[in-house]
Amino acid sequence: MKDKRIVVNPFRILSPKLDLEALKIEDLHERPVSESLPLDEGLLVMVSKLLEMNRLIREGFLHSSSDGFQACEKLAKEVHSQEEVLTGALSCSVTVPKEICKALILFPAHVERMGDYLESILNCCRIKIGNDLIFDDKANEETEEMFKATAELLANFRDSVISPNKHLLEHVVASAGTLDQQCQDYQLAHVERLLSGDTAPRTSSLFLDILESTQGITRHIKEMAQKLHALIAAADSEN
Repeated sequence: MKDKRIVVNPFRILSPKLDLEALKIEDLHERPVSESLPLDEGLLVMVSKLLEMNRLIREGFLHSSSDGFQACEKLAKEVHSQEEVLTGALSCSVTVPKEICKALILFPAHVERMGDYLESILNCCRIKIGNDLIFDDKANEETEEMFKATAELLANFRDSVISPNKHLLEHVVASAGTLDQQCQDYQLAHVERLLSGDTAPRTSSLFLDILESTQGITRHIKEMAQKLHALIAAADSEN
């Protein structure tokens, strides 16, 4: 017997059409700010810009090069502008359930805040490179792990916007919690290295700022994923 349950996409209620044919995921970060984008497409563009920011910052960190930082700043400005456009245009008609409006209306602001945290990491990398500061081997390894985990988390959340799925969203929530805990563990380990003299105090504040900014990103993603999951679960229980 076929499963007749309907998979509810909360974004479809606010944005009737997602033009998947026009979207090439790998190129989304190149899309300009637009007032015509519905909520889901706008969020996809914003998250894709964050992914590209994360990639550019990671490359700069790994190679001690600021070559991609100007492009990163441009993406950050576009994220801010798209948030203003999406939030300003987002309205809920009387036919849209209030719980959906309440859950989704702050999503553009959440994504913008994630951009703020990436800008903070960008600034840390710029200071590190500009002052020829050297992280210890462990801090370099842990920072690289954070960049990789952040990219995976952003990509999975982007996919959950395209096609909300309870299992994927549960994975996003769990991954966000894991990365947040990982950052806490790195903080404690860094303090131990600092006390033992195995790391330079001059780089300590930069490394800790990168950790805290990464945690900020995870918490915003986790909150959005939990809200999407709750909406889908509620809709499933009604079917």
